Amino acid sequence: MEYSKEARAAAESAIKKVPYPAGSLIELEIHTYLEHQLGMDPMSDKCFEIADEALSVAGIILGVGPDRL
Repeated sequence: MEYSKEARAAAESAIKKVPYPAGSLIELEIHTYLEHQLGMDPMSDKCFEIADEALSVAGIILGVGPDRL
């Protein structure tokens, strides 16, 4: 699967702050990035869609897999 550039950027930002597989902490950082850096509405479907992608990307980067966080 190819992930969006927004999802990749959010994942990379999140794992800089949480460099270990802690799903809820990484998810919080992803949502914070999407809201504050990209100006997304935190309750929008698009924000949740990209956040789900980003969580998968973070899992891949951390070596635990896309569906493990």
